[in-house]
Amino acid sequence: MEKYTLRYRWLDFRHTLKEYRLALTRLKWRYEPAPVKGADAVMCVDGRQYHGGLCDRFKGIITLYAYCKQRGLGFRIKHEHPFPLEDYLLPASYDWLLKPGEWTTNIRYCRFFHMRGENLAVRLRKLHTAKQIHYSGNRNCLHILNQDKGTDYKWGELFLELFRPAPDMATRLERLKAEIGDPYHASVFRFQNLLGDFKEYRYKALESEEAREELISKCLNALKKRMEDCGGSPMLVTSDSVTFLARAARIPGVYIIPGTVAHMGGGGKVAGNSYEVYMKAFLDFYMLSDAQSIACIGTSQMYPSAFPSYAALVHERPFVRLSV
Repeated sequence: MEKYTLRYRWLDFRHTLKEYRLALTRLKWRYEPAPVKGADAVMCVDGRQYHGGLCDRFKGIITLYAYCKQRGLGFRIKHEHPFPLEDYLLPASYDWLLKPGEWTTNIRYCRFFHMRGENLAVRLRKLHTAKQIHYSGNRNCLHILNQDKGTDYKWGELFLELFRPAPDMATRLERLKAEIGDPYHASVFRFQNLLGDFKEYRYKALESEEAREELISKCLNALKKRMEDCGGSPMLVTSDSVTFLARAARIPGVYIIPGTVAHMGGGGKVAGNSYEVYMKAFLDFYMLSDAQSIACIGTSQMYPSAFPSYAALVHERPFVRLSV
């Protein structure tokens, strides 16, 4: 386990100050009644702070759910930015939907808790409050919580307790699986903006067309090698680069999920039908989770995405990182 260094202490202090600032902004709602018993902790994705992409949100959700499960607390999700989570996912065996009267913004009855970039969950493990916890976090601290309380929760098992695809998404998944065939394997390529076609944060594209073509060729060759190693089974390929996806789609046996690629934590509004754009991220995640194996392939310039590794955890599929 990592040590609770000065860096983490400073980060925790900054988060504590942020929580006080959030509380001060809610003073005008001080007369709101106490929440109905049952919603002890709420995962809040409301746009009031940075939440990250889909995988980061799942990390925060599973961490808080494990915390609540260990302590017998009622867990809820309030995900409304930039979409209601119920548009895509519904409760499975645990009902995390907020009910009327369960939510309060009265600081007499709620306590803000911010945990971003903190991997040790020190403050969370020490948290004792009778107030409703409004949690904002983007880290997976399940292993820390397991060690702390002697539990053996599995990330995928908790995920499946919480979520099942909403009807529209479930129908699309069935259609995609019928089209690609079973069994299939998966390969993931995360370029960010190296190829100049995925504007995210301040990442810069490679300066020359020759450099971009060289990178594409390396990744395509790695993809062909992976397909050989998988015995010629259908290969699902996901990427944040439409340029690369178009080139990969020319390879026989490669399957690409149609749709527009976007990063929900990248800032700014998405172009086109936002429901369809965000649907693509959920379909990618679920289709990856059902692959026989998943590889995240890239060079040292590319981003080692956590998205495919967490998709692999859902059903405990083999996952590997391949360097080219």
